[in-house]
Amino acid sequence: MKLCADILYWRLKEELTGVLFHGRKNSTLILNRPEFYLDRSQSFEENSVYVCSADHLPQTPELGENVCLVCLGEHWNLNAYYERCSVILIHGSQDIFRIFNLVQEVFNQYDTWEERLWFILRHGAALSQMLDASRGIFENPMLLIGSDFRYLGVTEEEYLKKQLGLQLDTQSFDVEKMATFLSLHDMSNYVREPLLLELQGKRSLSVNIFDQEEYLGCLTVFEGSRPFRSSDRALAVFFSKLLRQAIQQNPILSSTRTVVRRALRSVISGQRIDFEYRRALSMENGKHDWICMKLIPESSGSHLSGTYLSAALEERHPGSFAFEFEDAVVEFLPADQVQKESMDSLTSVLEKLGAICGVSSSFNNLYDGNHAWFQASAALQNGLSQEDNSIIFYFQDYLLPQLLNSALAGRPSWVYYTEGLKRLKKHDDSSQVSYLHTLRVYLDNNLSVTKTAAALYLHRSTLLDRLSHITAMLGSDLRDPDYCLTLGIILRAELEQRRIEKIYLK
Repeated sequence: MKLCADILYWRLKEELTGVLFHGRKNSTLILNRPEFYLDRSQSFEENSVYVCSADHLPQTPELGENVCLVCLGEHWNLNAYYERCSVILIHGSQDIFRIFNLVQEVFNQYDTWEERLWFILRHGAALSQMLDASRGIFENPMLLIGSDFRYLGVTEEEYLKKQLGLQLDTQSFDVEKMATFLSLHDMSNYVREPLLLELQGKRSLSVNIFDQEEYLGCLTVFEGSRPFRSSDRALAVFFSKLLRQAIQQNPILSSTRTVVRRALRSVISGQRIDFEYRRALSMENGKHDWICMKLIPESSGSHLSGTYLSAALEERHPGSFAFEFEDAVVEFLPADQVQKESMDSLTSVLEKLGAICGVSSSFNNLYDGNHAWFQASAALQNGLSQEDNSIIFYFQDYLLPQLLNSALAGRPSWVYYTEGLKRLKKHDDSSQVSYLHTLRVYLDNNLSVTKTAAALYLHRSTLLDRLSHITAMLGSDLRDPDYCLTLGIILRAELEQRRIEKIYLK
């Protein structure tokens, strides 16, 4: 997990004396794990934490954005750094290796917190467990309420009862207190930024939780055990995003959008759609055309974090619905979102995620989601079988391979051979001249003798003699368009089947 300088400052201050903060204050969770500053180096990479000695720092550094220095001792040239980066200054005699390990331990603490939250999300998504796992991070009482202002979870229940007068056994706010909370402090359920408020003389930090435009609830942290820090806002926003996913997994607490996701999951799996799901889909139908995308790991040995990826896709594509299905992530998104997103932009995102995707044709009825899911899956299958180096595969680009694969229905091509084709096959088994190949090229060139002779590097008379033998063995007239179409499908499907078999044998 990435952190900010404010978190490092306060956590080091808990362990050491003589810790001061100078320079820029940035509470965005953007800093990577620490590294030792190497003497004589002028360059400091962006979003990096450096553990260093003040007297070893260069006078004219090249500082990237959001650099944080954990600096031992003071030096006259530090003033140049205060204006351009964050500096956590540690006074006194300290071992630089101990300081480095302390910074690592701070990152370990927050990594463990994030891993614990994801574990809970994958194993039941219990809101109370997520709040309990976060007590050591916020070090203050927390309250989570739902969209109907009923209590969903709480830590330090006694504090809320004694200090704020909130009777949790009623499972909802006292009506009078709630009215005061909303009217005097402008706690509107459409505000998206963290709000610093005051309730019963106590400060609180609140973050509303949304599923796109739909209000799901609110996380409130009360200033009960320690004063608020500037980094608490960013941590509360981070935590609220994971709480949103937990609420979405709860069938009682989930939003209308979650019902749509479940309905779409039923549609693509071919299950029956009940009244609630039909109503949810009907509310979304008619707004715009849709596209279905199927995302899978680029390599068979890797794994996609479906929960995280689904949330990231929905945040990137407003109005979309993304969820895990089988071993993939599915996204139904407005067709205009695909048009707005440049190919380079989408490719860059997929490369970072280590994913590839199949894209369906556009459609306007979510009840047809099963067909769109088939198209996205077929695009992936055909794209990968073509040994294409792309990571985005569009169904429209692989119509012929899909039709050819479907034509054989998974059976070997000889099952569909006519008696005439069987005679040609028997000839080819004992001859160096392939009549089947000649026939295939002839059909591909629309029965043009000139073009076929050129493609096979044959004299025209040689080709005409060969075609006469082929026609005799077939026992049918090649001027019959239906017969030619049948032969062409069988031979092209056979060629495609062989090509795919070679790929899988590699």
